[in-house]
Amino acid sequence: MSDKTSHILSAILRHLKSQPTFKSVGIKSYRNLLEKSALAFKPGKSIIGESFCIKTIEAQWLMPLHYSEKRIIMFIHGGGYIAGSINSHRDLASRIAVASDAKVLIFNYRLAPEHPFPKGFCDVRDVYQWLADNFRHPHKISLVADSAGAGLGLALLSELLAHGLSLPVCSVLISPWIDLECKNRSHIENRYKDPMLSQSILKRTARLYTDLDISLPLISPINNDFSGCSPVLIQTGGKEVLIDDSKILAKKLKTSGVKIQLEIWEEMFHVWHYFAKYLSQGRQAIKQIGSFIKKYS
Repeated sequence: MSDKTSHILSAILRHLKSQPTFKSVGIKSYRNLLEKSALAFKPGKSIIGESFCIKTIEAQWLMPLHYSEKRIIMFIHGGGYIAGSINSHRDLASRIAVASDAKVLIFNYRLAPEHPFPKGFCDVRDVYQWLADNFRHPHKISLVADSAGAGLGLALLSELLAHGLSLPVCSVLISPWIDLECKNRSHIENRYKDPMLSQSILKRTARLYTDLDISLPLISPINNDFSGCSPVLIQTGGKEVLIDDSKILAKKLKTSGVKIQLEIWEEMFHVWHYFAKYLSQGRQAIKQIGSFIKKYS
């Protein structure tokens, strides 16, 4: 790692450690802070945005100047099920669009606690069904999702598999949060390394998402069977309390016969891709995502 990269990384880590949690400022203020932070990550002018609605769900196409007309990405944003939006994740989704030579669909699913499980998941399912109905072959649909969005994406995959429905040609899960019981060892082993998340905050967030049994497969999709799933790329940071979610999922997918590619970025934190404007490792990880998607679509 160069001195410049190390300096940038240190500055980002200090910034992350200084950020308030929803517990300290309240959910409304937490959402507002996330939206304001997005102002520092505006997509390049080469990205064209086209807003519309799917039923009552706000959605937007993000289109690079050059992309394959037949390659579509469904992007599910993270935010702990309680925050996040088209606006907060537009830059990340746009960078993935460019790296993949694809147009990306990003959308606002309903958030907890106002809209607890399964409302957000139902929105995700409805968006995928709309894509499947309107862009059948020869279009190829890929799935990309980060953090809690990756939990929703994995739950979607499990439901599609359970009902024998058409799958995305491949899926990319970035720093997935897929075990809402937060019981894995990395929550303890990385508790002083992770600048963003903690077991206690995640458990509190999970209870805002639902008061049902946290281990239910559509809530903690790590508990599903994924036999017959299309190829999956998982990227996770070595400093994350959630790293075991990725390791356990990768092992489970491999045992089920799924083509799985697990990338552990040792010095990275939760969804470091978000800082790709400033962090070379974010740009490199997004480039890997683009290569993976182009390989299968």
